[in-house]
Amino acid sequence: MKLILTSDGIGNEIAQRKLAEMVDMPLSSCSGCIVTTASSKKQHSETALETKAVLERMGFAAIDFLDIEYEDSAKLKDYGLIYLNGGNPFYLLNQLRSRECIPILRQLAVQAVIVGTSAGAMVLAHSLAHVNELDVIAGYRPMDIEELNKDYEAVGLTDITVIPHYNRFIDKDPDFENKLGQLEDKWKMSFERVNDGEAVIVNGLAIERIHAS
Repeated sequence: MKLILTSDGIGNEIAQRKLAEMVDMPLSSCSGCIVTTASSKKQHSETALETKAVLERMGFAAIDFLDIEYEDSAKLKDYGLIYLNGGNPFYLLNQLRSRECIPILRQLAVQAVIVGTSAGAMVLAHSLAHVNELDVIAGYRPMDIEELNKDYEAVGLTDITVIPHYNRFIDKDPDFENKLGQLEDKWKMSFERVNDGEAVIVNGLAIERIHAS
């Protein structure tokens, strides 16, 4: 299992080096895709464009945009790097289900590197059941969608439940940590607080935290 869970992308140079080390071939022989489905701006979102530029500078053979809502999810199998971009985690989860991507991601996790940013990192955990209440305490409008029918089981590749953009929420609301702790108690979960610029690296059984540079 090779996962990188980030808050706002892989601008951190240490995270980039870790990613390069996790790829089982020269980067010049490895192609990657950025799954843009979660964002309403799709491949035109700022984070998608920035990520593509970063990965191309790193030397990957090719970096493609892939929107599983409209494209064949089997294309995921063509890539050694799969990057789930941020946006609405509920919308992304629904599309991963309806396009039968979850079995593909679980299969690919043993050979490819999967990177999740923000919503993309959140769906790689076991559940999004807590996210509606997280949105409320973070000051967001709830992003839940009817199509999920209150079934929030996610991809389940990791036990790590990421809270992305933690630094933003603390800066905006000094009581956010207290509210988040109460949410942990309610759901009997342990959250991984990830600031912008940070990453959590999962490489087999090894877990490493990369701090903002």
